[in-house]
Amino acid sequence: MNQIYLRICIKITIVSLLIHNLKNLNLICLSIVFPVFLFLMQFVNASTNVSSYIFSLESKPYGLTLEEWATKWWQWAYSQPKGSNPLVDDIGGNLCKTGQDNEKVWYLAGSLANYSEIKRSCTVPLEKAILFPVIVAECSISNSNWWNNLFVNSMDKLWKVCNAQIVKLNTKVDNHSVNPIYVKSSKMFELIFPHNNVKNAETGKTQSVNKGYWLMIKPVSKGIHNITSFAVDSHNFRSNVTYYLTVK
Repeated sequence: MNQIYLRICIKITIVSLLIHNLKNLNLICLSIVFPVFLFLMQFVNASTNVSSYIFSLESKPYGLTLEEWATKWWQWAYSQPKGSNPLVDDIGGNLCKTGQDNEKVWYLAGSLANYSEIKRSCTVPLEKAILFPVIVAECSISNSNWWNNLFVNSMDKLWKVCNAQIVKLNTKVDNHSVNPIYVKSSKMFELIFPHNNVKNAETGKTQSVNKGYWLMIKPVSKGIHNITSFAVDSHNFRSNVTYYLTVK
């Protein structure tokens, strides 16, 4: 942009010298710079506004920490069996409303499918916050886990398995880059796996931990919005998700 501006001003200077009208040079340059400045400020303001809509790690949206909201998301995500689970069975957004019984927060499913590109269109109720799992992992206790006898502490067992690290992360809201929030369980939480669940886990209650990057977005304005995310972890799991949201 600076090079373009410099070229324009040089050309204007030459023309002005030729026509002996130097007194108008500053006015001409100003007439070019000011619209460019306003154009750039639109993007600066938009980016700032988007960031201000993201709940911070220290916040307690609706009285709960982000860790507690992450727990609620996992409980929601695993509550539906195969065939009607929004994580694995939702092709284009037809299951967006499944299990959405929270009065304050709308859950987006993200994806458990590796090396797949997910695109979904969803309608989100106005005045609801949005919880989106950018790239997350969950590990739960099972009687069939081969590593059960290796550790005395259950959390040590789980973190030994949930050991992936993020190597690439690119997330945008309404085409503006945002920084997802890293959340890690400080204690185990309860999960209930239904019959024929998507994890093929033992039916019933168990204890779990989770960690990963999340976006919890404050209620946005009525209209069309989008969320895009591409992430890769050290186990070479790749998440590539786009949501087209209609808020109304």
